[in-house]
Amino acid sequence: MHYHCKECEKSWSYPLENCIFCGNELTVSDPSDYKVIGCTEVNVPSIASESVPYYVYLLEDENSNRLIQKSSRKYEMGDLFELNDISFSQLKIGIIGSGLLGSQLAEYVLQHGYLTILKTRSDENRSQASNKIKKHISKKLSDKEVEKYLTNLEVTTDYSDLYDCDIVIEAVSEDIRIKKEVLAQLSSVCKEDAIIATNTSSISIDLLADVSLRPDRFIGMHFFNPVQKMDLVEVIIGKQTSIETQDKIVQFSMDLNKKPVIVKNCPGFVVNRYLLPQINEAVKMLEEGVATKEDIDSAIKLGLNHPMGPFELADLIGLDVCLSILEVMSEGFNDDKFIPSKLLIEKVNEGNLGFKTGEGFHKY
Repeated sequence: MHYHCKECEKSWSYPLENCIFCGNELTVSDPSDYKVIGCTEVNVPSIASESVPYYVYLLEDENSNRLIQKSSRKYEMGDLFELNDISFSQLKIGIIGSGLLGSQLAEYVLQHGYLTILKTRSDENRSQASNKIKKHISKKLSDKEVEKYLTNLEVTTDYSDLYDCDIVIEAVSEDIRIKKEVLAQLSSVCKEDAIIATNTSSISIDLLADVSLRPDRFIGMHFFNPVQKMDLVEVIIGKQTSIETQDKIVQFSMDLNKKPVIVKNCPGFVVNRYLLPQINEAVKMLEEGVATKEDIDSAIKLGLNHPMGPFELADLIGLDVCLSILEVMSEGFNDDKFIPSKLLIEKVNEGNLGFKTGEGFHKY
């Protein structure tokens, strides 16, 4: 809504009863009632085409308030522009796994205008995932926008519903056996030119590509938690990943407003190869009684200007994920510095996995 003072010709986008300059009552206008008074066509490359048009409109409401808005929909001069117009890409994106990261990914991809299919294991998970996504997007969008977004989301338990997806991102547990089972089924149902990406945080892309029928169209896309806030995507290239697949996923990442970094396949990739030994060392210091976990967290935050301490970060990542990554790197590099600390193993065996279970090194 816009709050407009006819006397002062001033407008506000937040609720006010009276003009802060002259004290007069304000008139309220619906921001959906904008008229197109100018337009520029812009052509940009995307995965689907080398030249995809979108339009930049100059809009004006009845009170002469003006704004600039982008849309892929074509309007003529003088048309009323629906400000809540939501345009969806023709690309269809599949997400496998409705856990913490999978649900975040589906929500994020949907909100960036992609037809989205989320594959989960059970009808119970299906209902929970749908409700979670609806609840999250309802906080930021109008009822009309939420309704339109949800018509472009499908939550399914059937792999065959992914047959016509252009890109499928696997985001199941960080377990090579589970991932291989999922990826083998995906390869058998996806169309021939589909790209299959794994959201693994440490497992070899080449080992996972072994079960794919088209390893040249297989790649890693490592998103970070929380997906909405973390800009980075590690794009991991396997031995058989084609340049075309790499380029399309880099472009897709940028279309999602992410910053892709290309990484050659290796245990832990870049971020976790750097990070997990630090977390592991912090746990070892706790085991040795060097300091309390609270003081270690504080020392790292204050001394290195990190936003989170190592125990806080480990709890956010998930202690089971931390353990899995360390095990993969320990085996891959055959280096003692990657051997998981005993206390980390104990926490995982006890089921205290961090924030997601309510307790890890800290309680939540």
